[in-house]
Amino acid sequence: MADTRTPDARTRSEPGALFSLRSRRTRRRRRIAGTTPLPPPFTNILCAVDGSRSSAEAVRQAVALCGPATALGFVAVTNTVGQDLSAQADLSEQRARAALDDAAGCAKQAGIRALTGLRRSARVSDQLLAESADHDLLAIGCHGATRLGGMMLGSTATQIAHRAETPLLIARRSIDGDQFPTDILLATDGSPGSWAAARTAARLARARASALRMVYVPDGHPERYRELFKQQSAIERMIGSPPDFVDVPGEPARRIVEAAQAGQSSLIVTSKRGLRGVEALGSVSERIVHRAPCSVLVIPSAPALEALD
Repeated sequence: MADTRTPDARTRSEPGALFSLRSRRTRRRRRIAGTTPLPPPFTNILCAVDGSRSSAEAVRQAVALCGPATALGFVAVTNTVGQDLSAQADLSEQRARAALDDAAGCAKQAGIRALTGLRRSARVSDQLLAESADHDLLAIGCHGATRLGGMMLGSTATQIAHRAETPLLIARRSIDGDQFPTDILLATDGSPGSWAAARTAARLARARASALRMVYVPDGHPERYRELFKQQSAIERMIGSPPDFVDVPGEPARRIVEAAQAGQSSLIVTSKRGLRGVEALGSVSERIVHRAPCSVLVIPSAPALEALD
């Protein structure tokens, strides 16, 4: 059972659809589009490329998230194992340079000048995490490995999702084209740290004229609804209309993914608590990253910022 009204007006006894009709989405998108444009929330984006299809999607989405003043960089990391005749490269230098040229060309077509860099490292994830320290967003493609399987196989995307301390975009194929993201789902738990994700989702919706909804999976803390209502109100002040709200009891990652599927979302925005070691195996954000049908933007938790603008 789900309810799309404000948190303080919920009535669990009444059935409701996960999300409003598409005509309502269109009206809301028009209202957002009519507000004063704001620059995207990211001013310095780094995108990893490797010549794969998932890498190309990460490039396209990184370009779409750029504003006129955004600094965009592409990096490719070659990794050669062995020496002499036994040497093998996961990504050859020739392919890496071709991928960088293609990425720069994609940015140029969008009117964005991008810098490119070729790196050599035995551990691709370590190199990308180090490079991302000077940026406010790292974008990477997702090759589709399962969460646990990815950890065992050393998947670059899994390792980065597990360890990243800066905002991270895991890009999956989207039909939004240059309009990405047209439909944003904010997965929030109403905790103080979730305000950073709420702020980012609101700024993206304002900058891209995107539809925006909120989803919450109750966790036994009824006082969280008060904070959720504050977030909804703050988002309304910023984008000009209140985002639909839905709460769906159950296993958090599963319900959030189902909500994204039901609403045909092209981007899930969620927060990350920064867990480490064995405790991180239960991370909701990591489960969302590997189960989602769409791109996922993971924002490190930060203190409450009720004035989102």
